[in-house]
Amino acid sequence: MAYGRHLSGIFSSTQAEFTKAAEAQIAEVNRKVISLIDEASKNAPAGSEQAISLLKSTIGNINAGYEQFSKNAKQAAEALEANVTNAVDQLSQAGTKVTKATRK
Repeated sequence: MAYGRHLSGIFSSTQAEFTKAAEAQIAEVNRKVISLIDEASKNAPAGSEQAISLLKSTIGNINAGYEQFSKNAKQAAEALEANVTNAVDQLSQAGTKVTKATRK
């Protein structure tokens, strides 16, 4: 049963590291895209302000959607981890009861 707990710990830490790396990468991409749009808007022809504003708004909405998705994924991972931990605990308790019963 210790193996199951160890495996659960590995899963949890791996998921946390993956999430950190993905969030850092996405933040960097967002920063670069916004910088690119700002630079392009400086050189854009007159009258293109609305299109640039629409593009910035779209990117903002995409970022908000990603943040919500990320939040939901974290909650799902936490629920999965809790369920795995609970299952390991129950199996451990059942194994202990069986061992005690067979020794009597």
